[in-house]
Amino acid sequence: MATYKKGFKKQNTEMLLLKTIVAVIVAVILVVLVAFIYDSITKWRDYSNYDTITKYEDAFAMKDADGVELSDYVIYVYSDTCEGCVTIKNDLLKIANKFEDDKFFLMNISSMTDEDIDAAKVDFQEIIERTVSTPMLITVNDGDFEELFVGSTAVVETLTLIEQNTYAPFLD
Repeated sequence: MATYKKGFKKQNTEMLLLKTIVAVIVAVILVVLVAFIYDSITKWRDYSNYDTITKYEDAFAMKDADGVELSDYVIYVYSDTCEGCVTIKNDLLKIANKFEDDKFFLMNISSMTDEDIDAAKVDFQEIIERTVSTPMLITVNDGDFEELFVGSTAVVETLTLIEQNTYAPFLD
């Protein structure tokens, strides 16, 4: 290999191309690794990071940390065994992560006792006039039942509207 006057070795184009390709591959691997690590440690990936309603009677009387009753919020009703719930989980939690702390609550009907579920079904059916199914989103406006959305698409679309501040009942 030839050298320049100052002692630097000349590189042929093949060696330079090989080094460039290796550098690009290493950079891509690093970007993918950083994205994977960030994705795995973000809060929105798990239901446990959100407040959960365990009793039906609490659903329409939610309070903030200071004990003041909340006026506008949503309750996402899901089940661990619901295929639709599993399908929309990541999209739903990405949107919910953008909400204020006291605006999004969970109700997991698969973790409730049979007595709680029966009471919730009866009470919810009186309010919503249909069966309780999952995934379901309940909007509460001024502490009262506002609307109900059932099904994966309706739940995600409604949460998107709320997150974008275009959901009419929550506009003041």
